[in-house]
Amino acid sequence: MSPRKPTENESPGLRQRIIDAASQIFVEEGYEHLSMRRVAQIVGCSQMAAYRHFANKEALTQHLCAQLYTDFSSRMFRQMEAADEPWEQIRIFISALVNFAVSYPDHYSLVFLVRHADESVIAERERLGEEFLQTIHELIRRVLPQDTPVATSNMRLRQVLTCLHGTAALLIAHPRAYGLTKVKAIKDAEDTIMRLLRD
Repeated sequence: MSPRKPTENESPGLRQRIIDAASQIFVEEGYEHLSMRRVAQIVGCSQMAAYRHFANKEALTQHLCAQLYTDFSSRMFRQMEAADEPWEQIRIFISALVNFAVSYPDHYSLVFLVRHADESVIAERERLGEEFLQTIHELIRRVLPQDTPVATSNMRLRQVLTCLHGTAALLIAHPRAYGLTKVKAIKDAEDTIMRLLRD
């Protein structure tokens, strides 16, 4: 008796092929061009098979964003750890975040700038952001005077992120209107953040 052939849904690696195809569309063409139907066509499976792995386009998109964010933050933290001087670590952080926004504008917007109604999406983002915020907060505390109250360092963290996310959002959405290039955005953010943390 010959072994049973795997069904379409059981096909080895189908979930990963769905993720890879969706990621390629998302990165190269943007969120608006991503659909479950298109992903299924590229992978060579039925839409029903794709839906068995991801409930909808939103679930697939959130998986892609979480995966890319995790890869980005791990790489950034490794680069920061390789630098001994805290001000250099701050420069690496600024450059990495702006580069991420330029390289993956749709991912950046969905991860950092879009508020979702889905409580599970919000919870996952909060979980992913905890280590990120804690690491950046510790770095900020290292460059502030030792007697700085925690409430003040928390305020500085919010101000740093406001500056960075605002600059990245303008660079993504309206670079010409604000005369921004990636290099200028990084320089502007560096100058502002350095001044903020030295005051």
